[in-house]
Amino acid sequence: MSQVNSAAAGKAGGVPMIAYILLIACALMWGSNHVVARGVNATVPLAALSFWRWMVALLLLTPVCLRYLRRDWPLIRQGWKPIFLIGTTGTFLFTIAIYLAAYNTTAVNTGLLNATTPIWVLLFASLLTADKPRMTQWVGVLVAGLGTAVIIAKGDINVFLEMDFVSGDLFALISAMIWAAYSMLLKYAPRGIHPFSLIFGSIVVGLVYLFPIYLWSILVNGDPYFTRLDPAWPDMLKIAYIGAGPAFLGYLFWNRGVGMVGAANAGVFLYLMPAFASVLAIIFLGEELHLYHLGGIALIAVGIWRATRREAAPAAAPAK
Repeated sequence: MSQVNSAAAGKAGGVPMIAYILLIACALMWGSNHVVARGVNATVPLAALSFWRWMVALLLLTPVCLRYLRRDWPLIRQGWKPIFLIGTTGTFLFTIAIYLAAYNTTAVNTGLLNATTPIWVLLFASLLTADKPRMTQWVGVLVAGLGTAVIIAKGDINVFLEMDFVSGDLFALISAMIWAAYSMLLKYAPRGIHPFSLIFGSIVVGLVYLFPIYLWSILVNGDPYFTRLDPAWPDMLKIAYIGAGPAFLGYLFWNRGVGMVGAANAGVFLYLMPAFASVLAIIFLGEELHLYHLGGIALIAVGIWRATRREAAPAAAPAK
């Protein structure tokens, strides 16, 4: 009996608790990325930030994944198509789209439109997979989305009424759709492949795209968003963190979490990002804590609980 109780304690609604811990840690990593990126957007060009964030992640990953790569090489050769698509969407297209949004629109617009990702995940899941989202998931996503909107708008509805949409907003919306597609593609990764091998392959695919863009930016040096990287130590340290934390650990945690709970359940955890970003900004940037922070975080927590809770199974009929 004690073993049964112990096993039940390690799960939430039939899902291992570690899955939710990984997804929360992932949201923390990506929330911190928003805070750190505030200090580099003005000094680090888009091409340099995109390329070096993934190069740092690759350098950190290589020593620990070599033995898994040797073991998984037959799987990689056989399943190269889904790995190619995963790298194209998650490493290349999403990175470019989200940074184009950040460079060409306001933080409010970027945050709001990118926060539609869980909705796109549910839509894609309902259209493309046999695992149809439950009504509780839709309700949870909408409640958590409301909490995100409260934080982004700072509790003032006029922020949304006065939004001025520009080209960067389109990139923010596209980035949300790309991330949803990436999350759907994860289920097609070669069965049995180690998470390190999958991330390594997807990063290599992304860098195949990003390196020519970065090289072109160095040679051409004409577009203000594609110029040389000034190797100032503060910026280099921030890029190193973005590569080690949000890029390396964040993607590792996300891929593992999606594999355990499914894309539809995992998507709602993305709403934690603005909550974590707000808390970190208060701690490290000296921003003030307001009532709308607490209200938004509370709504996000309720939404996540609602989206991930399992419906109770009907009671079995008494034996006759």
